[in-house]
Amino acid sequence: MPPLPHPLTSLPALLALIALAGLLLAVTLLALIVLLPSLVIRTLLAPLNPEVVFCGGGRQRRLALTIDDGPSGPGSQALLELLRELEVPATFFLIGSHLPNDPHFPRRALEQGHAIGNHLWCDGRSAELDEAEFLRQLSSTAAAVERAAAPQTLQWRWCRPGRGWFHALMLSWLAACGYQLVLGSIFPWDTNQPPLWFVRAFVQLNAHPGGILVLHDTPELNARTQASLRWIVPALRRRGYSFVPLAELLEAAG
Repeated sequence: MPPLPHPLTSLPALLALIALAGLLLAVTLLALIVLLPSLVIRTLLAPLNPEVVFCGGGRQRRLALTIDDGPSGPGSQALLELLRELEVPATFFLIGSHLPNDPHFPRRALEQGHAIGNHLWCDGRSAELDEAEFLRQLSSTAAAVERAAAPQTLQWRWCRPGRGWFHALMLSWLAACGYQLVLGSIFPWDTNQPPLWFVRAFVQLNAHPGGILVLHDTPELNARTQASLRWIVPALRRRGYSFVPLAELLEAAG
């Protein structure tokens, strides 16, 4: 019988195995976060934060499209025309200070049957704002959008904070104003401007019943958003998915 290795002799090998296992775990977690974040959101973040809307429920293959940061200018009208062509409803989370880019965009969006959410006044990390400034941006955006939407009217229901970060106090501020915080479950990292093939593959990989897709309408991203939607919508419909208004998706979940 061959002699057993001395414990001190096998210790370096054991440490190497532990280090390799740690590396593999880190790579796996990183891959999940980058490539399959919808799974992380649905299984971890959503249960831990029940007051925040990440996605709808149910097993029906229905999705809601949300578009942040508009209006961006002429591209916003082109986006409305594309959505009409594709017959896709959207919820636009508008930034108050961006309204001069297309002052009548809220009215046209509502006339076309889309919904509007509050994305505050400035494109920044909303979680860093104190209560007074947060509420000022919330109310200023609401007032500016309402003026721009006239004679259309809207009832404020949803807010999406800048950069997607939130905290417990923010949730209480929003609830006191009648808002619910809505994030999303399908975020294809489009603000980092990856190749369009990545955006398309990401959405295909992360699409799930009740998913909320987040895209952006800025001068830099508008054309990319349009190009992505032209491919994503037919591709998902071929898989049996349909796009419904955010309110319909959430009412079904409730």
